[in-house]
Amino acid sequence: METEMEMVSAESIGIGEDLTPPLSPISYSLHDAFLHSHCSSCFSPLPSSPNPNHHDHGGLLYCSSSCCESSHSHLHHFPSSAHLLSPSLEPSDLRVALHFLLQIKPRFNSSYHRICGLMSNRHNLLTSTNDDNLTIRIRNGARAMAAAAAADGGEFLLEEAEAVLCAVLTNAVEVQDRVGRSVGIAVYDTCFSWINHSCSPNASYTFLPPETPTDGQRFCCLITPASSQPFFDDTPSHLLTGLAGGPKLVVRSIKTIKKGEQVTVSYTDLLQPKELRQSELWSKYRFTCSCHRCAAHPLTYVDQHLQDSCGSDNFITEYIDDAIDDYLCSNDTESCCKKLEDALLNHKTRLHPQNHLSLKAYTTLASAYSSASAIAMEDEDGLKMKRFSAAYSLLLALQTHDLFLHESSLIASVSNFWIGAGESLINLAARLVSSRKWGGCGCRSIDIREANLEVLKEHVLKCIIGGGKVWKFLVGGNGYLEVVPMDVRWVESKTVGDDECVDGQQVFGLGAHCLLYGWILANISGGHDSPLSCYVGRLLDEL
Repeated sequence: METEMEMVSAESIGIGEDLTPPLSPISYSLHDAFLHSHCSSCFSPLPSSPNPNHHDHGGLLYCSSSCCESSHSHLHHFPSSAHLLSPSLEPSDLRVALHFLLQIKPRFNSSYHRICGLMSNRHNLLTSTNDDNLTIRIRNGARAMAAAAAADGGEFLLEEAEAVLCAVLTNAVEVQDRVGRSVGIAVYDTCFSWINHSCSPNASYTFLPPETPTDGQRFCCLITPASSQPFFDDTPSHLLTGLAGGPKLVVRSIKTIKKGEQVTVSYTDLLQPKELRQSELWSKYRFTCSCHRCAAHPLTYVDQHLQDSCGSDNFITEYIDDAIDDYLCSNDTESCCKKLEDALLNHKTRLHPQNHLSLKAYTTLASAYSSASAIAMEDEDGLKMKRFSAAYSLLLALQTHDLFLHESSLIASVSNFWIGAGESLINLAARLVSSRKWGGCGCRSIDIREANLEVLKEHVLKCIIGGGKVWKFLVGGNGYLEVVPMDVRWVESKTVGDDECVDGQQVFGLGAHCLLYGWILANISGGHDSPLSCYVGRLLDEL
């Protein structure tokens, strides 16, 4: 009888609680682009200047002797694994799979179905009739693993390599840094890997900085397997726990969870419409999501708005995607801004401001105008670029916040958007005024560790809405921003009159409150010790 792979809550849990202690990975690796800039164990950035304390083993760098000693012991005996190449898979996927295989020296059962309790998904990944290319990629990757091991005197069956590689592709997660950049991947044991997916999850996970203290309160695990029946494979039980090294992960509740209720996280970007989420989940994991959000008919409020359009013309999708790709390749900010704003203006009756393409465009426009302002002269043109960048950052936060009010599992993404808007507005305020102050609302003096976060969240949000008169100042002269539909509460009676001007203090005050609001959300979704919470906390202390 097949054991059900599902994790449930061991007790009733509130919002913003750690569900697991810090979990160390079974196997992990940096992506190639970060092998020479980040520690290969804890994934923390290395100083740019040469450091005599760095430890170099087989081309891999470590920030300390403890990280070096706690990292994969087999890695140093198989130096070829650091340079695995396959034309079809990421080298980091192959390294993680090879390190995993070398650690466990598995005595596989004949089905190759479970490895250390983790589902390999091998049957689905290698027998798909819709994507023969995936089968070829996996088998080529397994051959590359075998060749790397053979070059260093190791040996294993090709079927074993395929099974472990499938397990990695199924269970590995992207390890992200503070700004959401993926620096590597890691595989964790069953305590994390048995948590199933939902497009409306009640939990999220965050990566801890290596210096995070592990106080006693962090060692309580509040989730447990749904079935008491153990899994059956031949892997030694002492290998089911994580290593001492590698990026540590904590699972946190983002909704209230009842005792015995299934705990879920998201395997995909929740700000994608249903069709794209389903496509990505099938492509990567070979399953079709049937969570309540995906099963809703008619579509949920969030999914209606993410795909809301008046037509099915694919031209606008391709045009926006091409403009973004061109910008990422060439960094031509002027061309990018013109193309995206022309597309948004020409199709404003077709794309809702919360359409996923609009949100992608806003994200890119905020970045492009920020880059343009950095190279512009300190004149009115440079100031205009800063205004537009801040406006798009704020627009992104406002539009996704409305979606968040209908789907609270969007909290992690929305917190990032509010933090981005806060930073952009504060940078703009620095150009307008030399001395800055919060104002008399009392938000700055509140101790976030002691306050009721839900009450504080509402208080700070009221201050943000009260800063709506800054909007007209930010968008002046931009053809799209001046006409984009906005929440009536934000623009009505809050705009700047002919005899009134917005000063830098008002811009700063709005930015500081956006930053604080994002920090509150980040503390709920990631905890006080997450890299993002620590970073924003330091920014607020400096204001």
